[in-house]
Amino acid sequence: MKRNLRFALILLVLPAATALGEGGPLATYAPTLSPETAVLIAGADVEAGARTFERKCAQCHDGAKDGGHSKGPHLWNVIGRKAGSAPGFNYSNAMRGSGHTWNYATLDYFLSDTERAVPGRAMDLTGLPDAKMRAAVIAYLRTLGDNPPPLP
Repeated sequence: MKRNLRFALILLVLPAATALGEGGPLATYAPTLSPETAVLIAGADVEAGARTFERKCAQCHDGAKDGGHSKGPHLWNVIGRKAGSAPGFNYSNAMRGSGHTWNYATLDYFLSDTERAVPGRAMDLTGLPDAKMRAAVIAYLRTLGDNPPPLP
């Protein structure tokens, strides 16, 4: 009986464990934006995203239109830009070779776990695990552009 119960528990837990392991480097994995995340981004508090950006990102990234590169690349017009392609910034080989374009799905995936998304990247931030906070930062990044894309 105990053996059957243990086997049943393994069968229940296995799909959840497999789902957690989905994904991989953006060089070989194209994430999709979940409907839940799309709702979070569309309804996000942009000002909260700006505050989080200031606390977690601004020491390395400049988002001002007339800004420039710092320790990290300039983020004006980041959405829609191919990763590792801003002229004048010395990207890591990992970021240059990742081959993805920044959009809502790739930003959410990257910012949730930067090492999983781009192993070997030079960025110190390991991720923003809170989905609501991440959505707010992404909504803020959307405003850093000449032609912000439509909300999801």
